[in-house]
Amino acid sequence: MEKEEKESELENPETDVEHEEDAPEEQQDEEKKASVTRLQSKLDDAYGKQDDLNGKYLRAVADLENVRKRSIRDREDAVQRTRSQIIGDLLPVIDAFQLGFAEAKKNEKAAQFVEGFSMAMSLLESTLSEYGLAVIDPKGEDFDAKFHEAIGYEEDAEQEEGTVINTVRPGYRIGEQLLRPATVILAKAPAKEDSE
Repeated sequence: MEKEEKESELENPETDVEHEEDAPEEQQDEEKKASVTRLQSKLDDAYGKQDDLNGKYLRAVADLENVRKRSIRDREDAVQRTRSQIIGDLLPVIDAFQLGFAEAKKNEKAAQFVEGFSMAMSLLESTLSEYGLAVIDPKGEDFDAKFHEAIGYEEDAEQEEGTVINTVRPGYRIGEQLLRPATVILAKAPAKEDSE
């Protein structure tokens, strides 16, 4: 029987070859499609991972830049706070020096001491101004509640009401930060006398 099959195959070789070639071609096409599909899926996954990693990298770089900027800003704020606190603590000392200087000027015998004291005071003021300290002495200016503290009124016909006519104690600020408001006396209109 096997002989007969082999003989029939030999007699009709074309029909068997066609069936054998068709089956592998279809199978090869399916395998190619499946392979292409798998490769496309892997490529899509790789692109997705790349996009994800790229996004993470950009976020990390942005976070690092924000941390750098924040640390610079925090350091500058800390320096400014420390400077303000130290200079604020020195304000009563400056006031005492100014009061002593004013009293020493009244004594003619202390002229040499006044001159030395004057040089020391101007050195202190110039050093503190280099660190941003500004004196607020608003005599002759309009009252500004942000920078001035009124402790009284005096009648003054020459000044407009609400004008600072005397600075009792100067104020100080560093940049826009107020350390101490200027203590002032304001002008008020003279009282009108009732004529009878």
